[in-house]
Amino acid sequence: MASFGNVGSMASSLSAEVISVLPVDPFAQLELASKIAQHALAAKAAQLEAEGQQLRDALVQKQNHIKMLERRVSTLELELQEMASKSKQAMEEAHRLQSEKALLAETVKRLHKDVARLEAFKKNLLNHLHNEDEPGLEPSVAAADVAGERLVSEVLSSISKPPPMPSAGAYTVRMAPAATPAFTTSTSGRQMYGAATPQATNSAQYAAPPMPMPTPHTQYGNGSPPRIDGKEFFKQARAQLSYEQFSQFLHNIKELNAGRQSREETLRRSRDIFGPMHQDMYGMFEALLSRHSGTML
Repeated sequence: MASFGNVGSMASSLSAEVISVLPVDPFAQLELASKIAQHALAAKAAQLEAEGQQLRDALVQKQNHIKMLERRVSTLELELQEMASKSKQAMEEAHRLQSEKALLAETVKRLHKDVARLEAFKKNLLNHLHNEDEPGLEPSVAAADVAGERLVSEVLSSISKPPPMPSAGAYTVRMAPAATPAFTTSTSGRQMYGAATPQATNSAQYAAPPMPMPTPHTQYGNGSPPRIDGKEFFKQARAQLSYEQFSQFLHNIKELNAGRQSREETLRRSRDIFGPMHQDMYGMFEALLSRHSGTML
């Protein structure tokens, strides 16, 4: 009786609409209940399957996103490596440029010293020649012109001087007969003829020293340089040579005039100063020295 009471209580828990649609046969009701349960389970399974599919799709999307992020991380790592390499190269370039900057600074400092030394040399040269400047010309041009003229006169005067007289034992003494031409040597170094006087016959006549043979490089032949004077030569030399070369040439002439170097040494240094491009000027200078050195014979 208790079980039937429970069934009645369960039946009373159903709504009147549900009870009205239930079959009268209890077994039919059980079969209907079984079908309802199967339907409910199938619906629940379909719902769970749909939720699982959604979760799988979301998982695939997340995996794709993770792969994309991994590729981006790889790309960023490569970019980081490239940036690190470029940064290293930039540091090396900065060190190299710093070294070059230091070298250039040393070079500039050395060049400044050279320029200052050249300016001092130029100033000393212009001050040395300042008192002989010609009016109407620029200081450097006038100084070069006046220096050329002064050095020409010094060269000619130093070359035209007679050689030093040797000792008395180096001469041969000859007695010239009366009323015969006597061969004497003038004070300028030239040989002159004249009638011998009784006083001249009693004086010792000195034999002239042997004439120096010209060197091979002084024989120009048909290709000899034009015969010009010293002033014109120095003007041409100043026009063709650079300032430094012309200053060296003037110093070379000063050394010759001061007797601190020989004529051969002067010619050798002049050949180096003129160089292969100004061999004609060197030939003119050599001919100028040779021509004036011949006046003392």
